[in-house]
Amino acid sequence: MQGSQLPPPPKVGTWREDSKLIARWIERHPIILGALAFLLPSTGLYHFATIGRVPLEIASSDIIAALPLLLGRITFIVVVLSALPILPALLMFEGAVREPDGRVRVLPSARRARRRKVRQWLLALAIPGFMIAGALIGTVSFGLPDTWVIPLAIAISSSTFAFTIHRIRRTPSKDTMAIDSIALYMAAGVAQMMVALITMQLSLRFVSDSMNQWIVFGILIVATILVAILQVLLIRIIELTSSHAGFVKQAFFGALVAISIAFTFPPSGAALTAAVLRDSASGGNRCVTLELTRDAADFAKLIAPSGVDEAKTVGLSLLSNLGGTYLARKHGSPDDTVHRIPIAKVTGMKACPEDG
Repeated sequence: MQGSQLPPPPKVGTWREDSKLIARWIERHPIILGALAFLLPSTGLYHFATIGRVPLEIASSDIIAALPLLLGRITFIVVVLSALPILPALLMFEGAVREPDGRVRVLPSARRARRRKVRQWLLALAIPGFMIAGALIGTVSFGLPDTWVIPLAIAISSSTFAFTIHRIRRTPSKDTMAIDSIALYMAAGVAQMMVALITMQLSLRFVSDSMNQWIVFGILIVATILVAILQVLLIRIIELTSSHAGFVKQAFFGALVAISIAFTFPPSGAALTAAVLRDSASGGNRCVTLELTRDAADFAKLIAPSGVDEAKTVGLSLLSNLGGTYLARKHGSPDDTVHRIPIAKVTGMKACPEDG
């Protein structure tokens, strides 16, 4: 009878072991990574030029100058997307074991218990975003000083997140929270807050300045919930495919595939590239005015008709600053003419004043 007993399922490998697997894969496949480093930014620039109707020459110095910038942003996006599933995984995978078929069991097998656990994790992952959104609406709508509102929101969010995670993971034999667990949970709460902030920044790109502030607040809350749902779904996918690789390695390759698809699909590739180049050229502002040198008579069509400062342009949407030249369109104008403004002719830049 003793010989027929099944061996206990092995513990899940640690994130350090999975990270070493990624490092070994990178060492063995430098050609693949090198090809992606060239093809992804090149494809994004091609879609940006064709779909956005921006006059760029494929073999010009402008294209070559933009490749390092796009590569750096692509790397950042891969890291961020990899962190999305890793963050809850570091907590949800605590104490997980592999089943006899090699898969990792993270959530309960029973359907009702699984649904209850999923709801608990969704609430826990959304708490940091809720706190930040509340702090922002408090400073904007009620004039609360951000010098203490934001730090207070961070402190309350981290503490609430840690307490919620402890309640989720509490068992009869482990009712008290150890010091190391408190530190881990609070650090994870701060990291989740950074994920929420990045999500909110991306969401605000689709919000106009004249939109009601409570609608903006609702958009931020919805974005926070959607990110939490995405994280739990990613953990579920990792759970179902965990017999193939460690969860950190799965997250890395999943993010790499997602970014590759995003840049090769024309609409998303053009949008991502446009966002990267616009932020680099304008400092993240969707509308700017430029102060030109007094000899910039070639740009009379762009000069503001105020008569006070003849060297100040109307509101412009900067497309890029490649090759020592700003590519710009008039902000809010149906005219899609792309104007070339040499950076040497620009003496200053300022964000457009808010409407009203």
